[in-house]
Amino acid sequence: MRFDLIRPCQYCPFSTGADRIVFRGRARAEEIEEIAYRQGFVCHEHGDDFNDGESSYIDFRDDGSSQHCFGALYMYLRNGGGNIPWEQLTDTEHEQWWEHITLEQILAADREVWATEEEFLNAHDST
Repeated sequence: MRFDLIRPCQYCPFSTGADRIVFRGRARAEEIEEIAYRQGFVCHEHGDDFNDGESSYIDFRDDGSSQHCFGALYMYLRNGGGNIPWEQLTDTEHEQWWEHITLEQILAADREVWATEEEFLNAHDST
């Protein structure tokens, strides 16, 4: 998995954008947030479609070319709880991530990504 995106994709559920994927209720959003925190979350534009007839989702590519979801990653970093997915990165990869993103891109991400898990969950709460 790669970690070099600099902004959320158009459909990022962790984004504040109008075109973002909105889950059917808070319970599904909580499930997605937990998966993203524990296992990482592939960007919708950088993974492979998986459908076994019972479930459908975006999965990591076998060749390692999938990108981690920028929105999920930045949300965790932003509110200080970002141990995951950083545990999956070497120190060198961690440094490279910070070196490839500019201050302007960080400021844009502050506007484009939910600041906390609670804001993310509330955005998907249909009750």
